[in-house]
Amino acid sequence: MAGYKLNRILVAVADPLSGLNKAVRRARALAHQTGAIVDLFNAIASSVSTGILHAESEHFTRLEAEQHRRLLERTANRLRREEIIVNTKVETGYPVHEAILREVQLTKADLLIIEARKHSAIARLLLTQTDFELIRHCPIPLLIVKGNTAWRKPHILAALDPFHVHDKPSGLDDQIVDAARTFATQVGGSVHAAHIYRPLLGFVPDLAGATVLTTMPESDKKYKATVRRRFYEAIDRYGIARSKTHLVCGDPAPALAAVARSMRAGLIVIGATSRSGLKRVFIGNTAERVLDGLKCDVLVVKPRR
Repeated sequence: MAGYKLNRILVAVADPLSGLNKAVRRARALAHQTGAIVDLFNAIASSVSTGILHAESEHFTRLEAEQHRRLLERTANRLRREEIIVNTKVETGYPVHEAILREVQLTKADLLIIEARKHSAIARLLLTQTDFELIRHCPIPLLIVKGNTAWRKPHILAALDPFHVHDKPSGLDDQIVDAARTFATQVGGSVHAAHIYRPLLGFVPDLAGATVLTTMPESDKKYKATVRRRFYEAIDRYGIARSKTHLVCGDPAPALAAVARSMRAGLIVIGATSRSGLKRVFIGNTAERVLDGLKCDVLVVKPRR
């Protein structure tokens, strides 16, 4: 995203009745700063029924689509009065994430924005299966809006991995920093950097002769020194002040969320790579694990193809 200009923003609106929801408000703020065109898009899942039930369901889907178009236009007109160029579109398709990804390609959008919605009895802002499919497959930066407040000189946290574990492309950190700087420039924020690394563990025999998992002081000391050196080499290369860095040993998902809370981050920029099969089962995906624990917005950056 170096030298990147935000020309077109696609907002996937899950509920057009919500009007100026959090995702639309983020798009409006960015459009005011950049002059970007905003596309408001709603996808309705088609019926999978057959026969007469299918015909009736398709009829109601068309009626629902017309209603959603009117609602999107109502929201769009509010933005147009602020001299923002806005397009609207409703499409029926199944599954929803495929319809959104097709629209990304058709509009040649530079940014996709979605809103995390409330789920469960405690009303946590969680992500749906559609959201996770977009995280895995969206080819452009994906902004997941979770925060309620407007960005006013926000702290933007770039989550880096200078060791490129789990086969992450080595250039992904460059993209994360570029994205963080692009948004910081647009909204007047400041860029911070974090790296969360796991403790070095080894197996040693206990008094009963069994092997137990524990830290190994001498090796751990060297390991932490190597991590620190590699992290600060990366920070120096990116020109980020060390006063704005966070190096933490722990489980990446909860530790990154704790750092974001402690510094009151308005936005976290994180890299994600698609995985499949047994590799996904054993390794998991830090981007997905950390998202539900965050209260601030998250920008997900994928490796360049």
